[in-house]
Amino acid sequence: MSLAAAFVRVSTGSQDEISQIEAIDAYAAERGITIVKTFRLRGYSASKGTQEPALRQAIADMERGEYSTLIVTESSRLDRREDLDAQAEILLAIRAAGGDIDAIAEPTFGKTDFAGRIATLVAQHGNAEKSRLGRNQTYRGITMVRNNNAHHGPLRSFWKTRGSRYHRQAYCYDPSAVNDIYERVANGDTIASVARAYNLWPESIKAVIRFAANHTGVVECSYTHEGVTETWQHEVEPVVDSELWWRANRVLNANVTEQRANKGGRPVARPTNWLSGVLDCPECGGKLYLNEGRLPSGRLRTPKFRCNGNRKERLACGRFKGTDARPVIDLVSAMFANDSTEILAFQRVAGNAHELDALKASLRKLQARLSVTEDDDELDAMVAERKATKARIEGFVVVPDSYAYAPTGQTVAEMWNDGDDTVRRGMVLAVKAALRLSLTPHGDRWGLRVDTAATEGAESTIVDLGNGLCFRR
Repeated sequence: MSLAAAFVRVSTGSQDEISQIEAIDAYAAERGITIVKTFRLRGYSASKGTQEPALRQAIADMERGEYSTLIVTESSRLDRREDLDAQAEILLAIRAAGGDIDAIAEPTFGKTDFAGRIATLVAQHGNAEKSRLGRNQTYRGITMVRNNNAHHGPLRSFWKTRGSRYHRQAYCYDPSAVNDIYERVANGDTIASVARAYNLWPESIKAVIRFAANHTGVVECSYTHEGVTETWQHEVEPVVDSELWWRANRVLNANVTEQRANKGGRPVARPTNWLSGVLDCPECGGKLYLNEGRLPSGRLRTPKFRCNGNRKERLACGRFKGTDARPVIDLVSAMFANDSTEILAFQRVAGNAHELDALKASLRKLQARLSVTEDDDELDAMVAERKATKARIEGFVVVPDSYAYAPTGQTVAEMWNDGDDTVRRGMVLAVKAALRLSLTPHGDRWGLRVDTAATEGAESTIVDLGNGLCFRR
């Protein structure tokens, strides 16, 4: 019984390869061939050669003697590149590996006799012509789309198209949701929380915020044919105003910092406790980590804080012998759980630099819409508005922003009691950074010490909790 591999390929993810698999299975069963491997390539374009790595793998399998035949339904499943030499090179490599090709619909394809060679050459040329013809037909349709200024290409969440094939019009089917997303992001909600509210990925929320058509009312469409990219403007109904669009995008831009970039490295496990790895070792300055679990005997270990060096080396100093964790955890919890200090938000109270940014956003919107406006009266009005906006920008006098702290209505105790381990860990780290919180000996026990010298001469110290929140101590 001979051994073979099935090679199944479809160009797009919407196509179904089941019919090819069934045809190959029936063909192999009739001839007593055993299929030992199946290559299933969905969304691989043979005209661009994206299937070649799989063919190279099949050639390597044949060289190792795993099977001797590659079965396809038609030769076009193997290759459709216009470079006939590249197609021929694949066939020669298969034959050099001691293999053969069975094309069910073309029995003479790949055979070495004269008729087989002629049939193979004709089939390869026909496959390349089929791809070229398909591209030209697609481009002819795209030309009609371009001439009609219709929409072509992907859209963001909450956007769809309607209308006939060459007159598709993009529109936002849920403007209230889009405005709500912009409002939430502009007001400081996290991208993850907004994504959860709308059952989307965080990257999808960012794409919605960045989608210029929400603001300008113009979608830039493009298509590349024969290496030349053509672009055209498609007019849509804008969803958000310039100020809201600018505010939300400003939040995203503020988060694009070098500190937030992915610098690689190994994944870090979640800490076992919100205080683990926060306090410094009194002897060496390393980190104290919570040590708990079970002893070899199976009994529960008494939770203790022990020195484990810094986060990179994790080498204990050996001088700090450890301390019971529960009293320290209780002390820290009591420090926050009963604190009625108000949480403050850092807010702008004066200045107009934000107004200049909003004017620039309005100017970008006007410039985008000028290219798609055909009504002469509307065009004249937009040109006049553009001139007026540019004049306002040129004559704008910037008053530097000033900021102050305003109560949020929440206390430290409420944030501590309502927060999870991540919130509590952040609060302890903030207090440690501002007030030099440290572990200190107190008789035969260990207590907590706040460095009052750090706040000497000042009425209060700001404890920065991040995200624009803080409290005075």
